[in-house]
Order: sequence, then C-alpha cells, then structure tokens
Amino acid sequence: MYLALSSPTAVRLLAAVKSGESLRKSARMAGVGKGSLYRLLRDRYLQLRRSGLDSAAAVAEMGVRTGYIPEWEALVDHPRLRHHLAVAEAIEARFWDAFESGMTITAASHAAGVSHATGQRWIQRRFDLLRADRVSVEECARRLRLRAGGAERLERHWQARLRVRQSEAAAARRIALATAARHVEQATALHGTLRRKQELTERYWQLTREGVTNTEACRILGMSRRAGGEIRRQAQDRIPPQTGLHRGPSRYLELRERVTIADLRRLGFSIRKIAEHLGRSPSTVSRELRRHATADGNYLPATADHAAHLQRARPKTPKLAVNNRLRQLVQRKLNRCWSPEEISGWLRKTYPADTGMRICHETIYRALLTREDTGLHKRYATKLRTGRRIRKNRWRHNHVTGTSRIRNMMMIHERPADVEDKIVPGHWEGDLILGTGSASAMITLRERVTHYGIVINLPLDHTSATVTAEITRAFRRLPSHLKRTLTWDQGVEMAGHAELTRATGVPVFFADRSSPWQRGANENFNGLLRQYFPKGTDLSHHSAKHVAQVMNELNSRPRKKLDYDTPASRFNAARTLATPVR
Repeated sequence: MYLALSSPTAVRLLAAVKSGESLRKSARMAGVGKGSLYRLLRDRYLQLRRSGLDSAAAVAEMGVRTGYIPEWEALVDHPRLRHHLAVAEAIEARFWDAFESGMTITAASHAAGVSHATGQRWIQRRFDLLRADRVSVEECARRLRLRAGGAERLERHWQARLRVRQSEAAAARRIALATAARHVEQATALHGTLRRKQELTERYWQLTREGVTNTEACRILGMSRRAGGEIRRQAQDRIPPQTGLHRGPSRYLELRERVTIADLRRLGFSIRKIAEHLGRSPSTVSRELRRHATADGNYLPATADHAAHLQRARPKTPKLAVNNRLRQLVQRKLNRCWSPEEISGWLRKTYPADTGMRICHETIYRALLTREDTGLHKRYATKLRTGRRIRKNRWRHNHVTGTSRIRNMMMIHERPADVEDKIVPGHWEGDLILGTGSASAMITLRERVTHYGIVINLPLDHTSATVTAEITRAFRRLPSHLKRTLTWDQGVEMAGHAELTRATGVPVFFADRSSPWQRGANENFNGLLRQYFPKGTDLSHHSAKHVAQVMNELNSRPRKKLDYDTPASRFNAARTLATPVR
C-alpha cells in the first residue's frame, strides 16, 4: 500500500509518530501495515533532506529514530530516485539568466544546453507560479514576453491544472471527513486493562438498571463491594444512560471532539468547517485552539483535555467567603425562606451596576449542600423548601389510576384555550395541604398569570361543604374579571363543585389523576408554603392572623417568572384593570 505524503492517512500517521506514539500503535490507528509506515517515513525523510535540512534536523522534525536512517541517507542523492526530466538547478539558472537578458526561449535553451521543450516547460512553470501569486494574465505575458495566443494557451493549461488540483483537494477533504470518525475511534480506543475495566463498569450499570443491588451486582461480576461503591462514587450516584441513546452535545468539549479538532486542523480544514462537522459554534473551536495551543503553535488533544479538566475545577476562593456584605444579605434572605433563585434575581434587579453583589443561584445551593466550606453556614440549608442538607436523587414511579368518586367532572382538557396562554388573569389552581393525621388542612389557591396566592386555614375539618363555603367566601372578594376558572385535583373535598360554580359563577375543571404537573403553579405554591408549615405538623395551631401574615410574605417575594416582580404588585395592577395583563 503506497501512501502519498499529502493524503489524509499519511498526515495522520506522521502526526501520531511526531506526537510520541509508538510505530505499532500509529500504524494500528491508521489501519496500515508496518511496511507501509516505514515507506512513508522514508519518503518524508527524503523530502525533508532535499528541502535543505540536515540529517539531525530531519530526524527531529519527524520525531522518530530508526536504524533505517543510514539506508535512507544513501538515497538522498540517488539518481534512480530523480525524475527523468529533472535538470540541475545551475542549468535552469543559466537558462533564466539568458532569457532575462533578452534572448528568445529557443536561444536561451540552447545557451543553457537544454532542449526547446525543456525551456517551454520552465516558462509554463514560471507562468503557473505567477498566476498562483494572483498576477494577472497580461502582467504574466509582459514579464515572460509572451504573445497573446501563447499567454492564452498557458492560461488554459493553468486553469485545467487548477481544476484538477481543486477536484483532488475536494476529494481529499471528503475522504478526510469520512474517515475522521474512524480515526477518532482508533485514537481514543481503550486496550488491555483499561478496556476490561470499562467493560466491567458497563456490565455493572446494566445490572443496576435491571434492579440488581450493589452487593448482588458485585457478586455476579466477581468484584468487591468497595469496587462497586467506587464505580457509583465516580458517577456521583447517578445511573448513566445506556450506550446508543441519543444525547445532546455537552456544554464542555469531550476528548473525542478534541481529537477530531486536532485531526481536521492538521488536514487543513478551516475553523468553521470543523465546527460544522462537530455541530459546535465556530467560536468554541477557535477558543479551544487559542487556549490550549503549545508554545510552538501545536494543538495536542490529550494535553488540552487534561488542562481543561484542571481549569474547570476553578480552585478559587468562593465569592460568599470573601464578600461579607453579600454573604450577610444572602443569609438574611435565606432566613426569610427565600429560594436561592429568588435571591439571585432580586440581587440582580436591586444592584444592576454592582457586579460584586451578584451571585448565581447554583452557587448558593452548592454552598449549602456540599461539604466544602464555601461561606454559608450549613444551618441555612434547613430554610430551603426541601429542608434537606444534601442533594437527593429523585426516582420516577408508576402510579395506578382508578375511578374518581366525584360526579359530573369537567376535565382539564375541556378547559378554555386561553388558560394555557397565561395572558388573561383570573384562572386559578387549587389544592389542600394536610396536617398530621390529615385532621387539619389549609386551602391553597394560586392565580396562574400573576402567581398571587390565597391561603385559608381549616382548623376543624376539610369536608366538601367546608371547602366549598370557604372558597366561595374568598372569591366573593374578587372582581369578576379575576375569577374565570378554577382547576383542582380529584380530591373528594371538591365533590361540591357544582354548588361552588352556582354560587360564584366559576367553572371547576379537574386534572387527571396522579398528574400534579397539570397544576404546576399551585404545586409550586404548596412547596413554598411548606417552608412555613412543614409536613407532619398540626395546622390547626396556627391562627388566622399568622396564616394571613405568611400569605402576605409569600406574595411579597420576587419571582423569576415575573421578572423578579412580586405577585402582590402584579395582582394589584390586574385588580384595577379589566383588560389582559401580561
């Protein structure tokens, strides 16, 4: 198998050898035999030597030492390796001296001792070089003293060769792109111990997906429980998706992508073409090459990947640890049960010009829920809605549906279309939150557009009659344009929905069973309310005044959905208007 030095396979082979890979691994990555690799190295060595480099410089440029160097050195000036039309440079120099002195092509050829055809070939080559330097045809004809017909003939030959070269380059690019994925697979493939470890890890996760415990999976695979625990720890206790499932591109470049960037860059592809092939932004590729280029301008993908992982760790002092004013403000808001996202949005809106008083909500979560000392005391973690001190994985369960005991229900799918648009206010969602033993309860209502919430305490009972009466009393205080529909779950407390509709004129729609996401606004409000009234507590102990105070506090908290306005301000604005308020 003969490899041209300009072919994609040859470029990849030489780059792998120069980067320090062994000859055997380089040949395996390129899919060629060792004999083809040595012939390629010989051609490259001869090319470097004939370009003016000495033997030591050529070996250093190739990045490989071999016992064949003395044999290759003997071939540098070997006549059998010279083209049959090749002429010594001194003879060609005499021709050009004679031609530039005013002689014709024929006379200059005779003066140099070569044939007229050789002189014509040198003229054609000089013409091609000038055209490649963007010199016009007229200027080429003037410099080479060509007639109009001769210049046109040379131009036709030049254009024909240019089309051939462009076609060959396009074909080479297509081949390079077609083989890029295979090259990456070969370059990143694991062998030996690493490959066996990866296979064992994949089998472990497959057993875990099937419901096998860590102990049982380790017994089946013949490894210790500690090894299984280490696999889980490295995955942060998250079961990775199965191989073959489609996953969108990660925010960060992976090693495979970096190998592709280095490969296509060596083959002469532009940054935009590389980005298009990877499905990335051109600025991402440009930034990657700029950040991780070596001192001599080379890009080494493995080194770049390692450096990127170190940089991603960001070993810097946390902002909350050094900014005392910001830390105290965040802790005060947490103490008032504000969520980290509400705090972040409020800070951005309150201090628009002070970047030192801005912080990402994820930074607050990490400061509260990780072991590292990042500036916030861990006791504030209990002020979060979940009340947890660590992050907990959530698993999806299947729910069994049944038949509702409520008659004549209008389902959520029959609701007017403008409810989903969240443009017109007056569409409410409701539910009950229960106290210990389900003896006490509270009614929670939330308006979908303004996010305004109403809380009604039910200290004695939460029967259908009581719930209907309390909601009727709450709706009577509202203007007609702010009570259009009510969406509830299929709890029996709403069995009197027909009576509620007759009393208030508000139609009641019911969500599907076990589908809380269909009442997302109300479920979110219930979560906020649980910060003040935790599960497992007796709700009847709270006075109406205290419940009203909590309701006002919740409605005065800024919300991300409202561009960090408060629900109270949006609801008051909608209360005075009979037109839709966004």
